[in-house]
Amino acid sequence: MINVTDLKNVSIEDSSTIPSEWYFNKDIYELEKKAIFDKSWHLIGSQSRIPNCGDTLNTKVLNEPILIVRQKDLSLKAFFNVCQHRGGPLVRKNCTVKSFQCKYHGWIYDIDGSLQKTRDFSGVENFKKQDYGLKSINITSWMGLIFINLSFENVSFPLRNTEIENRVSSIDISNFKYHSRKSYKVECNWKIYIDNYLEGYHIPFVHPRLNKVIDYKSYKTELYEGYSMQWALINPELSPYKKSQKSNNNAAFYFTIFPNILLNIAPGRLQTNIIEPESPNSCTVHFDYYFENITSENIKKDFDFSEEIQLEDIQICEEVQKGVRSRAYSAGRISKQSEQGLHHFQSYYKKRLSNG
Repeated sequence: MINVTDLKNVSIEDSSTIPSEWYFNKDIYELEKKAIFDKSWHLIGSQSRIPNCGDTLNTKVLNEPILIVRQKDLSLKAFFNVCQHRGGPLVRKNCTVKSFQCKYHGWIYDIDGSLQKTRDFSGVENFKKQDYGLKSINITSWMGLIFINLSFENVSFPLRNTEIENRVSSIDISNFKYHSRKSYKVECNWKIYIDNYLEGYHIPFVHPRLNKVIDYKSYKTELYEGYSMQWALINPELSPYKKSQKSNNNAAFYFTIFPNILLNIAPGRLQTNIIEPESPNSCTVHFDYYFENITSENIKKDFDFSEEIQLEDIQICEEVQKGVRSRAYSAGRISKQSEQGLHHFQSYYKKRLSNG
């Protein structure tokens, strides 16, 4: 399935892209889930969406049903949304609860996950309620965002005290308010979408309007362990974003957190992207929007601008997916000047596959 030599990492000057087959091979896709996604931290959303005791977020990660609930002490807990009796669901939508009752047979759990009540279980031997609590999930919050890790082991969160926090210290995104989510089904492998995000090389040809908003000559890429940052100065007169009073704050930051989390930070706005693999040839991209001022007149301009860029990205990514499947393509070379982020990501990706 994998040629060991293809996993070898070399300097960017001598490197090629990963083999084209890795963008559509089913066995590679299944290996990625086990070696990478099962062990990674996953972004859920803003903790401001569940501010009160009993507030619950219902979601899924890697097709696992997940619920996040605010506790009585206002801490957060995460559980698999799976009753320990026969696997029924506890919640079907975002809601506020005092307890969880299974929608199948009515077992009741406290919001801390402990089993409180069962029905018609008298006479059942060797049954202790404390053995049948909800299965908990590793959870943490960072910069106002909720992350979970599905590993049953304790796993440290890698993003504390990083350059991300330093670079956006003047923008307190933890106070930004959640506005909405828009999701896009894209007919390409999740890595095609990530690869595209990781370089500004394509901007002059794929995004003509964005190319006018940002100063392409100022475009920089910085590499760190497990993530990378791209940034560029923006023209405040052409930008749809809030105009900063400080000229050096009129910049856009693009963070890629391995494997599939993107943070797009501009004055007055945070946009997070979650690239959810759906199959070897498709993914869903979830855009969550957060604003410093939820009533700002710039929001519609921001949405329209983002939609334009996203549709351009979808078109090129779906075309590239067809290209990498062609018998005419097997792998390409990487630009030292403009594709450092792509080389960094693919090197880290190969390392994780090897360790998996």
